[in-house]
Amino acid sequence: MPAAKRKSADRVAATRSIFLGLLGVVGAVLIGLGIYYSSGSSHSNIPQLGTDFEIIENADRPRSKGPIEVAEFFSYGCIHCKNFDPDFKEWAAGAANDVLAIRRPATFSASWTLLGQAYLALEHANALEEHHERLFSAIHDTRKRFTTGQSIADHLDSPEFSAEDFMRAFNSPSVGRKLNRAADDTRRYQINSVPTLVVAGKYRVSMQNGTQRALQVADWLVGQERERVTSVD
Repeated sequence: MPAAKRKSADRVAATRSIFLGLLGVVGAVLIGLGIYYSSGSSHSNIPQLGTDFEIIENADRPRSKGPIEVAEFFSYGCIHCKNFDPDFKEWAAGAANDVLAIRRPATFSASWTLLGQAYLALEHANALEEHHERLFSAIHDTRKRFTTGQSIADHLDSPEFSAEDFMRAFNSPSVGRKLNRAADDTRRYQINSVPTLVVAGKYRVSMQNGTQRALQVADWLVGQERERVTSVD
């Protein structure tokens, strides 16, 4: 082979070798990035203000002591709340000792206010464990509609928890005060849909990215609040 042709062939081979080498490097980088992002090590997994959560206007005063409250605003009338309930219950059971996980009834309408009062009555009577899921099931599984407190009492009536016991709690001044507070908080925290999580009285967590993501964001916000209090102390 003439020297000129041999040199040209060598240059083509060298160029091809460099090109293939670069493709290999790029491929390795892309694979590495895929592992990096899928493993949860990327900055994209850090909750983003405006996407994962919002700061509530006129939020509660910064907490200086006591537990970090994570409140789920919900309604028995909401199917999404029914579906989210087991996840929230499991999350609450595994929360740290400095976290207080609670539910607060949303009061968007007269029917939801009635159901919220029923929740608070069960809480007041220490009867939530036995009857919380029963109300969800009655409304969404059997399509039962409740229009009065007495209709709820009749549905829950049992030897262990009578309709009279329920109505006594339902009409108690304590439940009335808590219902008024729930209505105030629904407005004050700008709750427009349920379920919605509120962390430390100042962060509203979005459910648009999925319920599991919302619980991850709640965990992260709890950590931020914990660090803030520690730094103040």
